Amino acid sequence: EKHTEKEIWESTISTFLSKFIFALTFMLPALFLELSRAIWISIIWGLSLLCIFSFKLARDQKTKPWRVVGEHLIIAFIVIVLTHYIGDWISSMFTP
Repeated sequence: EKHTEKEIWESTISTFLSKFIFALTFMLPALFLELSRAIWISIIWGLSLLCIFSFKLARDQKTKPWRVVGEHLIIAFIVIVLTHYIGDWISSMFTP
């Protein structure tokens, strides 16, 4: 099915705005809280959203929700830990 140029632009703008607003929700803690607390709040917020969306996705696809949620949480945990240690390593490369 072919989409009109208007439909494509509406979809593009809608996608951009929704992702932008979603990303802003992670900035709010950083703007109003001490950085270390903001990081923890953002991690909890992100993991909560991941659980909710994974659960909904699994139910929509008629698969076991807890398996999908668990899989996504394990991957997220690995990404968080790797990001932390890679950040520490990069920081050590630029500090005397």
